[in-house]
Amino acid sequence: MSAQRSSENPVNLVVVGLSHASAPVDLLEQLSLPDDRADALLQAARTEADAAGAMLLATCGRIELYAELEAGAAADRLPRLLAEQSGQPLDKLRPYLYVHTAERTVEHLFSVASGLDSVVIGEEQILGQVKGALERARGAGASGQALHQMVQTALRTGKQVRTRTGLNKAGRDLATVGIARFEQHVGSLAGRHALIIGAGSMAAVVAAALRRAGVERFDVANRSPERAQHLADTAGGRGAGLAEIPELLPAADVVVTCAGGTDIVLSTSIVAGAMADRADRPLFVLDLALPRNVDAAVADLPGVRVVDLRTLTDAEPDIESAASVEAAEKLVTAAVEEFMVTQRTARVGPVLAAMRTAADTALTAELSRLTRRVPSLDEHAHSEIARALHRVVDKLLHQPTVRARQLAGRPQGDVYLGVLGELFAPADTAPDPGENKNEVLV
Repeated sequence: MSAQRSSENPVNLVVVGLSHASAPVDLLEQLSLPDDRADALLQAARTEADAAGAMLLATCGRIELYAELEAGAAADRLPRLLAEQSGQPLDKLRPYLYVHTAERTVEHLFSVASGLDSVVIGEEQILGQVKGALERARGAGASGQALHQMVQTALRTGKQVRTRTGLNKAGRDLATVGIARFEQHVGSLAGRHALIIGAGSMAAVVAAALRRAGVERFDVANRSPERAQHLADTAGGRGAGLAEIPELLPAADVVVTCAGGTDIVLSTSIVAGAMADRADRPLFVLDLALPRNVDAAVADLPGVRVVDLRTLTDAEPDIESAASVEAAEKLVTAAVEEFMVTQRTARVGPVLAAMRTAADTALTAELSRLTRRVPSLDEHAHSEIARALHRVVDKLLHQPTVRARQLAGRPQGDVYLGVLGELFAPADTAPDPGENKNEVLV
């Protein structure tokens, strides 16, 4: 796969990743990175790939490494780093890996933050996940200036999409869609008993979705019993540790798992034991974790129905309305264009400074020559001549400065900057408008 080539890149922004749209869920599970490896990936991007900044966005539907590369750095090391830290051969990832550079990186992140690239269109959790990824990068000292600006603008764009369109009007997050899938089979969940496994931010979303579905009481199991009890208290339920799942399971009609980590927390033996005490009462399991919390063989047990990320990914997108999606896409397109104009315009500053320096240097040299050639020139006359020449220079540079800022904001702004750089900057530092070292084959 070739990365999209662009000559419009004002900064070397790159994203390398896999998502539900490009890779099977089974592979995404294998790419889940614990905290220490996630931090190691950010540092490796900076030290081995010459990145001024790096950010890892890892959710139940994607794993993406964003990087702001130093001038002249190539992006071809990033796929290898992602593979190494995930413990997977690059050849295994290659068919599913995408690499975007320049404006395509910005467009991709803005779409992701707006919920347009999620398993469920318009889901609400991704905005918080992007914010968390940025905070993690900042905490690791890995957030570059341009990367930070891009992510902050993506967050603002995502918020605009949520407030100005109907994309997430119904709160279509993964929990809501999964629970709605259960309701298609069992009817209303009002009066049902639920068990939530996990007590993090996703568990809080699950709890809210269960309440909207009519579940008044639910129990919570988590690695930390204290956190479990805190969430369970909101519904008058019981909080417990993971070891107590076999005790809680027989009473549950619905189980939703969203525990972090890499372990199976709902094994076939545990579920089979619970089903033996349930007579003909079915059990519905929604697994929202990545890697999965539920043993795949649980779905084969009589009376058990499992809905997981694979089920949701394979289903038709739940789009509230084509008009909402179109409105969201227009907002994203406008935000991307504005961001790119801002970045391109910001690059004109050093070039204009070089142009001004060249003019001031010539002016100073001429004034010195005048002083040497006309030593009888008094101080007042010298000052008047200097002011007059400065006014001439200012007037001559005014229109080129205004036009340079305007032209720099256009899609081909780098071409104009390259010409000005060649004219006024030292030859070895002038930008090369045709150079793009971010194209990469993966």
